[in-house]
Amino acid sequence: MKRLMLSELMGPSPAIQEVNGRIQRVAGTDFTVMISGETGAGKEVVANAIHQLSQRCQGPFVPVDCGAISPSLIESELLGHEKGAFTGADRLHKGCFEAAEGGTLFLDEIGNLPLSMQSKLLRALQERRITRVGGTTPIDLNVRILCATNEDLGGLVEKGVFRRDLYYRLNEFDITILPLRERKGDIEFLARRFLDRVRTELKKPDCELTQEGVETLLAYPWPGNVRELQNLIRRAALLAENQIGPAELIRAGISSVSPSHSESNSEASGSSTPHLNSEPALNPTDQRSFKDLVHDRVLEVEREILAQALKAASGNMKGAARFLQMDYKSIRTKIKFHHLTSLD
Repeated sequence: MKRLMLSELMGPSPAIQEVNGRIQRVAGTDFTVMISGETGAGKEVVANAIHQLSQRCQGPFVPVDCGAISPSLIESELLGHEKGAFTGADRLHKGCFEAAEGGTLFLDEIGNLPLSMQSKLLRALQERRITRVGGTTPIDLNVRILCATNEDLGGLVEKGVFRRDLYYRLNEFDITILPLRERKGDIEFLARRFLDRVRTELKKPDCELTQEGVETLLAYPWPGNVRELQNLIRRAALLAENQIGPAELIRAGISSVSPSHSESNSEASGSSTPHLNSEPALNPTDQRSFKDLVHDRVLEVEREILAQALKAASGNMKGAARFLQMDYKSIRTKIKFHHLTSLD
């Protein structure tokens, strides 16, 4: 069987090495795997690694976010529907199960699956066949199921919002990914990996992450985990000239670091400049409330990021939207609000 070192993707920490070991153990089987971890921790990366190492690697890997599909549409999306099955069903639609035939179906945020669909999923897993909505002919399945959750599914079972029998059917093998704040050994690795990518994208080969920047990243609690780190590095690289340090990270949106960390760094460097704020001190005569001050500062940072994204995209709004991972409608609204100029 092929070997994939997850450390090349997620970092060298002992926690990731343990996850890597569990992936190697289960990948060659057809076990259904439950992957647990906070939002943004890397659950889909782990699921994809299992697929790539499995005997199904030549087949499709089909990810489905169960929380992003309307409850009224989830059955059709998963099982498919026949032409005329309901109003608007003007053609046959093959669902995600059929799309994943011969490969792997990854059900992300499985805790969001409606109870009505949970019973149909259980039957599909037990019988290894489905019937499209509006259809009568069973369709045999050759699909492996992986699922992920950021919730305590056991707790949802006790509350009666997740079927106990489905829980045990899905949880044949479990993998837990620790949050990034508990994997300090991965933070610098991931930050530099993301920076390598964005340097090419922005054509900034000399952009570097300073040691002070690394220390700022290590002191931050990362509520959004790896996804938050990736987006922060992208914004910081966009705003930076040649170096990404604490000031650039703050401008990019990092909200706080531990007080002890910034104090110790100031003492060590002989500087009284805090790491938390590169902006001028507040004016004592300013009558704005705390809420208004924070709102205004956020708007300032937002405007600067949008302006830099437009500059990097040569004034093209669609290019800026792609870089910032925003939809076109949202970025157009914000650019208009901030009175910025684009070529679109």
